[in-house]
Amino acid sequence: MFGRILSEEADTERTGNAINSEFYRQCLPFARGEVAADMVIRNARLANVFSLEYEQADVAVARGIIVGVGTGYVGTETVDAAGKVLIPGMIDGHVHVESSMLTPRRFAEAVVPLGTAAVMADPHEIANVWGMAGIVAMQQNSQDLPMDFFWAAPSCVPASGFETCREPLEAPQIGELLQQGTCQHLGEMMNFPAVIAGAGDVWAKIAAAGSHPLTAHLPGVAGKDLCAYFLSGCLADHETTGYVEGLEKLRRGGWLMLRAGAAANDLPTLARLVIENPLRSARCMVVSDDLTPTVILRDGYMDAKLRAMCKLGIDPLVALRMVTLAPAEYFGLRRRGGIAPGWLADMALVDNLESCRVDSVWKSGKLVATNGRLCQRFERMFDAGPAISTQTEPVDSIRVAAPAGTPQIRLIGWRRGSLLTDSLTAAATVESGEIVADPARDIAKLVVQERNRNTGHVAVGFVKGIGLRRGALGASVAHDAHPFIVAGADDVSILTALNWLREQGGGLVACEGKKILACLPLSAAGLMSDEPLPMVADRLTAVDQAAAGLGLVGDHPCMALSFLSLSVIPSLKLTDQGYVDLGRGGLQDLLVTEDRDGECTNN
Repeated sequence: MFGRILSEEADTERTGNAINSEFYRQCLPFARGEVAADMVIRNARLANVFSLEYEQADVAVARGIIVGVGTGYVGTETVDAAGKVLIPGMIDGHVHVESSMLTPRRFAEAVVPLGTAAVMADPHEIANVWGMAGIVAMQQNSQDLPMDFFWAAPSCVPASGFETCREPLEAPQIGELLQQGTCQHLGEMMNFPAVIAGAGDVWAKIAAAGSHPLTAHLPGVAGKDLCAYFLSGCLADHETTGYVEGLEKLRRGGWLMLRAGAAANDLPTLARLVIENPLRSARCMVVSDDLTPTVILRDGYMDAKLRAMCKLGIDPLVALRMVTLAPAEYFGLRRRGGIAPGWLADMALVDNLESCRVDSVWKSGKLVATNGRLCQRFERMFDAGPAISTQTEPVDSIRVAAPAGTPQIRLIGWRRGSLLTDSLTAAATVESGEIVADPARDIAKLVVQERNRNTGHVAVGFVKGIGLRRGALGASVAHDAHPFIVAGADDVSILTALNWLREQGGGLVACEGKKILACLPLSAAGLMSDEPLPMVADRLTAVDQAAAGLGLVGDHPCMALSFLSLSVIPSLKLTDQGYVDLGRGGLQDLLVTEDRDGECTNN
C-alpha cells in the first residue's frame, strides 16, 4: 500500500510514543547489523541535512524506516548508487493543490518521480466552492499514494467578508476537521487585520487548532502590528516580498516561507537572507503556494526549487535543508526530512544537488519511481460524494452607465510577476452613454459573477496593465472564492466567456466575439481536472497562447487573472460584491470625485 507501509511511523504525529517505542525496539537487530535489512543502498554520497556535509555511507532500510547509516550492513536487496547523491524526500511546506489544476492523485502522479515525499496542502480553494465536502473529497482522493498529503483546516473561508463562499467555515468546523484527522494543521490565517485587532471569531479559530501547527499570511506587516500578529502563534509566512521585511520577521521569531510560485516568485529577492547568513536557513523553507501545470511540466517541482536556490548562490546543502528538514521541523513531522536511524525511509537518488536530476524515489523504503516514471499506476477518479453544483443564471448585460461630464473611475493596476495590485484613478472612456474598455490605453473591463450560492451577484470594474487589445479571457479560478472572472475588450466577448463558464461549470476560456479560441474544462469544482498532467498542461498552454494572441502580457496570463479577485492581497481587487480595498476600509465605488483638497473620495 503506497505511503502506508509503516502505518505507525507514518502516523507518528497522532499516535504518541508508546506504539512507536515497541516498534523501534523490534528494529534493534537490524540497526546492530545482526539481521539482514530489507534493503541496503551502497556507494552513495549521503547529503546530510543535519551536519550540512556529504558522507560516503551505506544506508540500511527495514520495515519502512532507516535502521542504519554507516558500513557493514547487509540487505536482502542491494542498490548500487554508483556515486550518486542520496537525499531525503522533499517536502513542500505550503501549496494549494488546486492551483495545479490537478486532482490530488494526478498531482502525486506528476511530482513523486521528481523526488517529492510530502506536501502541506491548504485546500481553501475547494473549501470556498464546495465547503466541508470539498475538503473531505480532497483528503479521500489523496489516500494510498506514494507521497503524503498533510491537509490544512482552512482558516479563512471566506478570505474576507467581501467574498462569497458556499459556506463559511468557523471555529467548530475547524476543530472537527482537526480532531477527526481529516486535517493536520491550521491553514494560512489571511485575515491579518482581524488577528491584530483581536477579533473574537478569528481568535476562536486559532484556539480551535489547539496544539496543531499554524500558518501565517501577513504581507507587509511590520513593527507593533507584526508583534501583535505573532502572539497568535501563526509564525510561518509565505507573503514576504522584501529583504528588510523578511529579516524583521526572522528577528521576531517567525519562519519564512520563501515563495517560488508561478504568479509570484519572491525567492530571488529573499535568497540574500540565507546567502549572507546560512544559519537563517534553520527557520526558512522554500514553498510553492501556487503552481500551474505548465510550470510543473516545464520546470519541475521541488527539484526545480533546489536548482533555483543553487543558481542564486545558496549553498546546495543549505538549499536542500530548506526543502526537507526545515518544513518537517516547523510542521512537527517527526523523523522526516532527513536520513538517519529511525527516520522514515523517504529518499531520492539524484545526480547532484545543483542539477537535481532524479534517478530513483523511495517511499517508506519501497521503490515508487525510477527514471521519471512511477513504478505502479494508480487510478481513482475524483469523487465529491453527493453531487455538488450551483447553476448560475445567464448574464444579460454588463453595461456601466456613465454620468454627465467627465467621470473619473477606479482601476485595478496590475503588476507583472506579483500578486499585489495598485489602486489607480483615471478618466473614463465613454461611448454612447456608457463607460467602456479602452485597449488603446491598456484598460480592460473586468467582470466577476458569483457562482457558489447563485446569489445573482455580478460586479463590473476595470483593470489597467494586462495588455488586452481584443477579445476576452475568462476563468472559474479566481482566488479565493473562485467566482467566474472575465477580462475583456468588448462586451460580446465577455458575455461569450461567461456563458461558456456557466455551461461547463468552470474552466478557462479565451474567446473573441462569439468564437471560442481555446479552452480548458475543469470538471472538479471548476478548479481541477482528472486528466494527466501533460494533457492539462497542453490545454492550458493553448489558452495562454490564445490569451497572448489577444494581447495579454506575462508568462502565465490565466494565473495572473486569477488573483485580481483576491481581496486580502493589497490593494484594489474586484469581487462579486464590487471593488474592495481592505486598506481603505472595504468596498469602494467605481466612480470617484475630487474634493476641495484634491483627494479622491467615493461618489
